[in-house]
Formats: sequence, structure tokens, C-alpha cells
Amino acid sequence: MNAGVISRYVGIALICNAFFMLLSAVVSALYGFDSSFSPLLVSGFITFLFGVFPLIFVRRQRDINTREGLAILVLAWFLSCIFGMLPYVLWGGEFTLINAWFESTSGITTTGATILNEIESLPHGLLFWRSSTHYIGGLGVVVFMMMILPSVGMVRFRMSKMEITELSKSNFRYRSNKLIRVLITVYLAITVLSFLALILAGMSPFDAINHSFSVTATGGFSTRNLSIGAYDSPLIEFVLMLFMVISTIHLGLIYASFASRSAKVFRDPVTRFYLATILISALLVTLSLLFDGVEQNFLQALRKGAFSVVTTISTTGFAISDTSGWPILAILVLFYVSIQCGCSGSTSSGVRSDRMFLIFKGAWVQLIKMAHPNAVVQVKSGGQVVDRELISSVYTYLFIYLFLAFVGSAIYAMTGMGLMESVSSSISMMSNIGPAFGEYGSMSSFANAPKIAKFVMGIQMIVGRLGLYPVLVLFTMFRKRF
Repeated sequence: MNAGVISRYVGIALICNAFFMLLSAVVSALYGFDSSFSPLLVSGFITFLFGVFPLIFVRRQRDINTREGLAILVLAWFLSCIFGMLPYVLWGGEFTLINAWFESTSGITTTGATILNEIESLPHGLLFWRSSTHYIGGLGVVVFMMMILPSVGMVRFRMSKMEITELSKSNFRYRSNKLIRVLITVYLAITVLSFLALILAGMSPFDAINHSFSVTATGGFSTRNLSIGAYDSPLIEFVLMLFMVISTIHLGLIYASFASRSAKVFRDPVTRFYLATILISALLVTLSLLFDGVEQNFLQALRKGAFSVVTTISTTGFAISDTSGWPILAILVLFYVSIQCGCSGSTSSGVRSDRMFLIFKGAWVQLIKMAHPNAVVQVKSGGQVVDRELISSVYTYLFIYLFLAFVGSAIYAMTGMGLMESVSSSISMMSNIGPAFGEYGSMSSFANAPKIAKFVMGIQMIVGRLGLYPVLVLFTMFRKRF
């Protein structure tokens, strides 16, 4: 493994981080050189120096093997989280070393969980940096890097497949270079449109740009202590729900639909499955809130139920109400959508709707075969037969996800966290949702979580954001070597 080559391309990722740190320093200057100016400026220069040195002293190399490609992918994320701590640590306040690790990792991985109790006390520059970490991690540092990576044949293909799971081949043909350009184009378009829509809905420009970063990346950081609940605006909530859904549909399909001026995205079976899940889940939560007496008005129950389902399944994690006291049925529904989440090829994490769609399809086929042993039935998607190897990989992924979620829950329980908090926090971190249930619910923070738990949560966030496989495959490679 060529450490120099790895450091060169990880350096590109650090330069991306440095750019947003310096941009945040500019925002700080625009707001009267607030207290975050020096921490952001110093952090930006330090990160830039660490990023640029490998570019100067390491010769550009066109050939990268699989192990090096995986190392670049994992280290780019991990070091982005480490260097992302600098503005927080240098600013101080609630940001101890472990809290800075948690906040930085939560931002870069677009999880959106926070240790802050007084978000509104942060200076403008630091608030902007906090939201920028979502934007950096939305499509992944590596996606931005791959625009300037050399052509490395099959390794580049594998890296792009690990960073962006391919969706719906019949609707959007996979080409590495074109896909990256398409995703970034749609990503930027959603950012601009959501920014303008939020301003029209009544947000200030500063709040609008921060929340547009957050909603496009499905992150969840807000500039308000009460998250979206602070605005108490159904219009703002509707705008955010709309863009949360858009951001979690395959961005390539969205592009293809606009390019062909067709409803191709709605003909995709995974998209229909995803939208149906949202509608059914929102209805169940709404009815649960009504029948259990949490809400007396149907429209109010629908408002809270629909928003909570969309913000959870999209892995954004915004909040308009405290879900910790909600009935069991509503919590169970939110637990399920916390695992399924959005579509591949979007900024969502979790198991993803593509895999859950195939799991349900596969289960239905097995039931038919049990009832009719001689029947020849195959799993199909969009009229095409799904390869058995793909079905097997889907079940493997689900098993690994649930196993790692169980391990995380066990670790949190050993640190003294309750059962509800342990399980919900583990699933929330694995799916990069943010809020959990119980003590760490939608209107709470992780400030009082045990230090060991905060560190492990950061690791879970990174593993979940990378889609499990890159970290596990790299670990397996190193284990075999030694």
C-alpha cells in the first residue's frame, strides 16, 4: 500500500474542508468579526496546510489498487471529522474534546445529533461552519474528490459504487463520470431551490442558507434550540418536507426525469415503494396520536405525524415536537422507518429503500413457493428478474446492519444508558438520523451521554455513512495481511 498516494488524495478532501472553514470565517467577518472568526481562520489554515503538503511533495500517480482506494475513502471521512473538530475546540464553550468529536462527526456524516443545549448562543460563523459540515458530507468528500481523481479503471468504479449505491439500472444507466456530475448538479439545484423557497416561506436569509445546507444533505442541524418547532410555521414545515423527500430520491432519476421531461422517477418501483412507505407510516402515526389522545385535532395530528415520519425516514432529524411521550405504535413506526430510510443514490443512509423493497419482494416470493412448491416464481423489479446474488447481498447487508446496531446498543447499555436510549441511539447513529428516543429525543441533546458512548457513536456514524462495506472490507484486508 502506497502511503504517499493515499495521503495525496486524502489531502484533497482536507482542502475541501479548509475551503468551507475559510468561507465560514468570511461569514463571521460579515457579522462583525464575531468570536468564531479567529478559530475558523486558524482552523482553515491548519487544515489547508495538512491538505496541501501531500499535493506538493507526493508525485501524482494514475494507478491506485483496491486497498488504496478503500483507504482513501475511509481516511477521507475520518480525517475530515478529526480536522472538523478544530473550530469547535478553539472556540471553546460546551465543546470539550469529546463533544467536539461528536459534533464534528455528526455534521460530516450528516447525522445531525448534537451535544449543544444553547445552539442560539453560537456565533454566526460557527453556526455556518456547523451547517457546512453537512454540506461537505452530503454527497461525500470522496464524490467531490472523484471529479479530479485520475482514471483508475475498475478501482474508481468500485469506489464510486461504495460511495453511491447504484439504483434502478433500468431507469438510470450507470456511468461513473456522468453519474458524479449529475449528482452534484442536482445537489446544487436542490440547495438553491430550497434556499429560495425557505426565504419565501418566511425564514431569514441566514437561517435559510443554513437549513438549505441541512435539508439538501438530510443532516438535521438547525440554527434554533427548538429546531423547526421554533418557527411554528406550517408553510416552512411543508417546504422542508418537500425537499427532504426530493433529497432522498435517487438524484440521478430526478435528473433523468427533467432531462427527458417525463415522470420517469415515479415509474421507478423503488421510488413508488418509498413514497408509499411515507404515506402509510404518516397515516399510522397520525391515527396513533389521535386515538391515544396526544392530539385532539386531525390536522394537527397529521402535521406532527407526517413531519416526524418524513424527517425520520429521510434521516434528516429536524423536529417540531417532542416524540418521547408519543404512544407505542407511533414510536414503532418511527423505529421501522429509521431502519428503512431513503433511496440509494441520494444523501440518505440506513438500510435504504432499495434493499427493503427487495427484502419484501423476496419474502413474498418465498411465501408463494411455500404455498405452491411446484411454482416457478422469481423476484422481479421493474419487470426484470433480480439476480439471486443481489438478493443474497441484500440479506447480508441487513444482517450486518442489525448486528452492528446490536453491538452498539450493548456498548451503550454498559455505559449506563437505558434500554430505549441504547437501542434507539444505536439505530439513529447507524442510519445517521440524529435524535433518538427517551432522554435523547427530538427536543433533547446528547450533552449528558457518557463520554465513551459519545466516542462510539461517532464511530457508528462514520460506519453507517460509508454504507458499512468499505470499512469492513478494508478491515478484512488488513486482517488477512497480518
